[in-house]
Amino acid sequence: MPRHHSRANQPGHYSAYPREPPSPKKVRRYIAAAGCLVLILLFLSSALVPSAKGAAQHINPFGPTAHQPPISRNSNHSSEVKWYNHWKWLHPFSDSITDDGNRAVLPPPRERPPIYTFYDPDAEKDGKAKAAENKLLLIWRRAWWAQGFKPVILGKAEAMKNPLYERFQVRKTEQALGAEFMRWLAWGRMGPGILSNWLVLPMGPYDDHFLTFLRRGEYPKLTRYEDMGAAFFSGDQASIEAALTEALDSPHLNEFKSLPRLISSKTLDVEPKPDAIAFYDSTTLAEQYKPVSASLTDSKAAGLLSLSDLITSHLQLTFLDTFSSGISICTPHRSHSLVIQYPALTLANALITCHASPMPDSCPPNNPQCTPCSSSKPIPLTTPQSYTNTSTLFTIGTIPHPYTLASLLAKTKSLTVSHIRRNTARDPWLHATTHTTLGALLGGPDRIVSFKESVASESSSSRSLWLVAEEGSRDENSALDKRELEWHFGFAVPAYNTTLAAPDPELDPATIAAAFADPNLYPQTEADGGK
Repeated sequence: MPRHHSRANQPGHYSAYPREPPSPKKVRRYIAAAGCLVLILLFLSSALVPSAKGAAQHINPFGPTAHQPPISRNSNHSSEVKWYNHWKWLHPFSDSITDDGNRAVLPPPRERPPIYTFYDPDAEKDGKAKAAENKLLLIWRRAWWAQGFKPVILGKAEAMKNPLYERFQVRKTEQALGAEFMRWLAWGRMGPGILSNWLVLPMGPYDDHFLTFLRRGEYPKLTRYEDMGAAFFSGDQASIEAALTEALDSPHLNEFKSLPRLISSKTLDVEPKPDAIAFYDSTTLAEQYKPVSASLTDSKAAGLLSLSDLITSHLQLTFLDTFSSGISICTPHRSHSLVIQYPALTLANALITCHASPMPDSCPPNNPQCTPCSSSKPIPLTTPQSYTNTSTLFTIGTIPHPYTLASLLAKTKSLTVSHIRRNTARDPWLHATTHTTLGALLGGPDRIVSFKESVASESSSSRSLWLVAEEGSRDENSALDKRELEWHFGFAVPAYNTTLAAPDPELDPATIAAAFADPNLYPQTEADGGK
C-alpha cells in the first residue's frame, strides 16, 4: 500500500518557489492603502453616530474600568444599619418603599438655617487663650446645632470676597468699628441668615416661639434685638448690603464705634430681647457672675475656661428645667430585657449628674428664676413599660431587633422558627411600648405609623432619644458615642456618677452589667452561636 504523506510534512509552496522581498516603494504603497482604508472606516463609523454625546456612550474595551456610582445623599451605608430618606416615611413597611428589607425609611432631613459668627484666629493672642476661645466656639456650635441650626464660623477670607470690601478699605475707621465692619462684610458675603456673637447661646426649649421663628429661615427685615448691642442680628442679603452701603456712606463714620448706630431705623428694625437667648457679655459677667469676671481680669485663658464651664452648666440646667418631669427610660418587658437597658440607664444617670461649674448655684442670665442643679435632689428617673408623649418628660428608649427580643423572652436555649410562629405574640415590643398612648385594640401597621411619628417627627424628636439594642455594650465608654450625644443635647455630657441612686435597685447599671454575664439569668440560645 502506498504511503501517504501529510501536508505538514510536504515542502511548502513558498519554500519550493521562493520570492524576492517587496521593494520599499511597494511597502509605502501598502501602508498608504491601509491608511486610506482606516480613514474610510472611521468616516463611515462617524456617520452612523448621531453626535459626540452619543459617541461617548459607546463602550471602549481598552478604557479604564467603570467606577461605582456615588452613594445618594439620602442614603447611609456606613454600617449594618441603613436608612433612606423619603417623604413616604410614615408608611408602616419600609421595604415596600426601598425594596430592601435591611433599610429603614426616615423622614427627609429638615433644612437647617445658617447662623454665623466671626472669629479671627490671626489676631495676636496667647496660645492658651486661643485654645480656650476654640473651646467656647465649640460650645457655641454644639448649642445651636442641637436647636436645629447650622452654625458656621466666618473669618477674614469671607469678608475680603465681599464686593464692598474695597470701599471699606478706602475709608479709615477705628479698630473696633473696623472689626465690626469685617463681621458684617463676611455675613453679607454669605447671604441671608443670622449673625451672632459666639457668646450668644440658645437657652430655652426647642419649641420656643422665637427659636421656631428663626428656624423658618425667613427674615423679611434686617433686625437687631434690644439689650444685645451688636451681638445678634437677622436679615436677608439685600437688607444686609443696603445697611453696609449706608454705613460706609455715612458722614458720621468716624464719630461712632458701633456699626448699628450708622444705620437708620428705616433700614434696621429693632425687636424686644428674646427670652430664649443668653448673652454672656462683659457687663452681664460683672453684674451676675463676679468670680468669672474676676478670673478674666487676672488671666484671660483661665477666665475663658471658667466661662466655658459656666456656660456648659447653664446649658445642662436649661435641659433639666425644660424636662422638669424627669427622664423616662422606656422599659417594655422589663423582667426579661434589663440587659439591653444598660446604655440608656447609664446615659440617664449622666444627664442628671451636675456639670462642674465655678458657680454651681447660678442660673442662666435669661432665666434668673431657675432651679439650680443639685446632686442631692436630681430630677426623677422613671422606668415605665410604655412610652408617654409629654412635653416636660424626656424619653430614652432602646429598640431591639425582633430576633433579639425573641431570644430574651424565650425560656429555651433552642430558638426555632416553629417556636416563634407558635409560641410568641406578634409585635410584642411595639404593643407594649405604645399601650399607654394607643390602647390595646389597635393593629400593628397603625401602631407603627403612630410610633414613627412619635420618634422621628420634628415636634417629638427633640423630646426623645432612641437607641439600637444591638449597638450597646457593657462598657459605658463604648456603649454610646458621647461626642455624638453632645451634638444631640447641645452640651458636654458629664461623666456617669456612680454615687447616684438608680430609680430601682433592680435597674442599677452596675447590677445590669453583672447580669449581662450571668447565663442563668440570660441563657444564650443555640442560634446565638454562644456569642
